[in-house]
Amino acid sequence: MLKIGYFSKLSRISIRMLRHYDEIGLLKPAEIDPFTGYRYYSEDQLSVANRITALKDMGFGLSDIGEMLLCADDSAQLMQHLLHKQAELVKLQQKTAYRMR
Repeated sequence: MLKIGYFSKLSRISIRMLRHYDEIGLLKPAEIDPFTGYRYYSEDQLSVANRITALKDMGFGLSDIGEMLLCADDSAQLMQHLLHKQAELVKLQQKTAYRMR
């Protein structure tokens, strides 16, 4: 088990954000010490943390990321989310180009 500080360094997600992710149910710690309340994460959770970071970098909101993590095994649903985001970005690009003119 990894302490929250070490997990934060490995995942490059701040401790504050890890606590926030726990609060909203996006990335719950594998274990919480009942006496101290200290959070511990498993090494397997690093892949989930990396996926969250990648999706945030693509512009997805945390609620969308939560939905995408639930359907991580369904490639058709993931593709649908990605295509929807692509359509949003194309619209944004068109609006920006219009404003630039």
